[in-house]
Amino acid sequence: MKISPLFICIGRILFPFMLIFGFYIIINGHVSPGGGFQGGAILATAVLTSNYIYPRKISNLNSLIKLEKLSFILILIISSLSFFTRNAYFTNFVPLEGSIDFKKAFLITLNFLIGIKVALGFVTIFSTFIKEGES
Repeated sequence: MKISPLFICIGRILFPFMLIFGFYIIINGHVSPGGGFQGGAILATAVLTSNYIYPRKISNLNSLIKLEKLSFILILIISSLSFFTRNAYFTNFVPLEGSIDFKKAFLITLNFLIGIKVALGFVTIFSTFIKEGES
């Protein structure tokens, strides 16, 4: 398959900006629209664009799947910590009288983990589609 030189040039230029924008959306998701899912989708777009420009960059899908599962387990563990501090699942584990900075750190951590999980999931899915199409 022939890749357009214009696509390659623009993809190389936009790649770092897509990464920065994706991480910006993830990190500022607790105070602005966006968050883990939206930022993860942007990160996945950056990685897939890079993979399209430089074929065979993503060679081991099994390691991506394992990282995605690990991020999901970390999300569940961090979310379940609230059972021990507030006697409820999937809430902020920082006590109500706790510092606002700790509460922000909790939200940023969850947004980051969700963003990584979404990015890895999208990259895995679309890479699988691409490999199936090549066969």
